[in-house]
Amino acid sequence: MKITRQKHAKKHLGFFRNNFGVREPYQILLDGTFCQAALRGRIQLREQLPRYLMGETQLCTTRTRIYL
Repeated sequence: MKITRQKHAKKHLGFFRNNFGVREPYQILLDGTFCQAALRGRIQLREQLPRYLMGETQLCTTRTRIYL
């Protein structure tokens, strides 16, 4: 990750940590659209998100509705 992006991510995480009490493991809600875009871009979410957030993450997904 580039240095400026890493600094911005660290700054924003510090803000949420101090003001809202957000702690590790970070619970990240993913929807189908986001997962599909990551799949098309060949991004490994399980590996990349902990690196970007500089901490442990827990991935959560929304339920998919099946219409018959």
